[in-house]
Amino acid sequence: MKVLSNLLDSIESYLQRSVAPIANKIDRDSDTLFQALQGLGELGVLALRIPTEWNGAGANEETFQSFQELVARYSGALAFLQVQHQSAAGMIFEGRNSSLMQAYLPRMSNGEVLLGIGFSQLRREGDPVILALPVDGGYLLNGFVPWVTGWGLFQEFIVAASLPDGRAVFGIVPLVETYQETGGNITFSQPMELAAMTSTNTVTATLKNWFLTDDIIVSIKPPGWIHENDKKNVLRSTFLAMGCARSGLDILENTLQNKSLPFIPKAFDSLTQELSRCRTAIKAAEKNPSFTLDEKLQLRAQAIDLAGRCAHAAVTVSSGAANYINHPAQRVYREALVFTVTGQTTAVMEATLKQLTQKNPEAEPPYYRSQAQPGSELTLEAEPPYYRSQAQPGSELTPSQAQPGYEGREGLPTAGEKSITYSKVIDLSHIIDPDIPQWPGDPKVEFETIAEIAKDGYYLRRFSLGEHSATHMNAPNSFHASGVGIDAYSAESLIVPAVVIDIRAKTMVDSDYELAIADILSWEQQYGQIPAGIVVLLYTGWQQKWSDSQAFLNQDADGNLHFPGFSSEATQFLLRARQIAGVGIDTHGVDAGLNATFATNRLVLEKPRIVLENLTNLDQLPPKGTTLVIGVLRLKGGSGSAAAVLAFVRNNQD
Repeated sequence: MKVLSNLLDSIESYLQRSVAPIANKIDRDSDTLFQALQGLGELGVLALRIPTEWNGAGANEETFQSFQELVARYSGALAFLQVQHQSAAGMIFEGRNSSLMQAYLPRMSNGEVLLGIGFSQLRREGDPVILALPVDGGYLLNGFVPWVTGWGLFQEFIVAASLPDGRAVFGIVPLVETYQETGGNITFSQPMELAAMTSTNTVTATLKNWFLTDDIIVSIKPPGWIHENDKKNVLRSTFLAMGCARSGLDILENTLQNKSLPFIPKAFDSLTQELSRCRTAIKAAEKNPSFTLDEKLQLRAQAIDLAGRCAHAAVTVSSGAANYINHPAQRVYREALVFTVTGQTTAVMEATLKQLTQKNPEAEPPYYRSQAQPGSELTLEAEPPYYRSQAQPGSELTPSQAQPGYEGREGLPTAGEKSITYSKVIDLSHIIDPDIPQWPGDPKVEFETIAEIAKDGYYLRRFSLGEHSATHMNAPNSFHASGVGIDAYSAESLIVPAVVIDIRAKTMVDSDYELAIADILSWEQQYGQIPAGIVVLLYTGWQQKWSDSQAFLNQDADGNLHFPGFSSEATQFLLRARQIAGVGIDTHGVDAGLNATFATNRLVLEKPRIVLENLTNLDQLPPKGTTLVIGVLRLKGGSGSAAAVLAFVRNNQD
């Protein structure tokens, strides 16, 4: 491990000395890029993960990740180019073609042999763009490869072509125009004029009756391999994005020496801390098999978003100079665009757009929020009282006005009137079906058809489920013998304001994490003290696991459940010092899975307070500014009830 650490130190020293000063030129000039690549070859790191017996560095995955982030920090073009070569080396090693391994691997680490890759076309829907026809001694390839990086830099590349049975054959072909004696040929377009990393010389390859002989076949992959591989390696590109983010932060840090403005170090510290949290979470996800694909996609999107924001921050502090094409901030900003779409799949695109369109209403100026356009969030509180009293249906709920026979003066609120001002409504309840995650030992969810339209003229089902199944609310008698049942809650007590504390950064690393008092105080430093009468919702990220019962309950071989929750200390603090009205969470229990005493349930339900479990869509709620409307089945003496929980979110959470 110490040897690998020293290796990373040597790499960073080289990058700082020989790459960083000419990073802009590397971005534009292929000869300069090639020299930088050769410098990495002289360090023997161009086949970093290949075992030492094949002349590789024998680095583990964590070292490889750190290496990728390092290179991307100092030159996006160099990072993008070398990762193609590293991927080719990995494919040859995994392909286990001994003759290819002997011919290529010993010379790839030092850059004596340089290879690219060309298989992103396998991700495309519809008919394959390049086909392989089996013939004696190999395959005939016809079609085109849309993207091949490294023309004039790499000697060859690994091409992928689709077989008639849906599999894909991978083999080595020259990255230079070539005509075979058999009549086949491979030609290339001119290098594409790209906005960033032009020096990497990306081209389109066209193959006509190219004869790919059996001896240079790297591997044959099963149908759908590319999609499974993308899922498996969904986080690999995040380290390039984080390196880009660090490059943007370097510009902020350098600016501190020339501009004595207090908000620049504040921004630098905030983004640096966010990058550290992002990196920690991603590395934890790489090691922990319990992370779902959705969670990994979310982390990928966060890294992409962070790279863009750090690059934007670099442009911001550079002022007008950032408009110069050769300015470092201009280059880093363009690199962030490239790393946004590197290895992009449809799922990554969706996750990225979701990340980019998540609004933080508190970051918007009050005037902007008050001028919301039709179809966007509307803040009625920014309008005069008279206008608010004339709100259209769906804008403001005024209980007294909603009642028949309301006789208040038109346009003027009456004494004691209460209202919910909101811009959108979020459903926090899961859909109920027989396959939802169930607490061990709880009754199954069952549906039985009683009447059918064709037979009876109407449709009717009977359903059965436990009182603590699905999204539900617990009643005091579920943990206290003298406690009241769910039917004892007044209607007014089920309309309550709420705040959201996001602890995903902690739970991604520790699935048994419990909310601490320090987490509450940290939240309050940013959003203000939690008022009395509030329901505190804990967003752990567990809602993403709902479709996978095993991952949601996370039960080990000994029967222990592993999911986060409230600590008893934090619960007591919230009840005693903040006098909250209740708690809620997106896991199966407000108590962490390992807490067999149900401490938080017992503490909160000493009185008829709110305990909500199995919530969802907490990611769509702001930290504050939400009102919950909770609908329950008024089961006589019920220990709880499945709940329909609606969140009315107002635009201005000041």
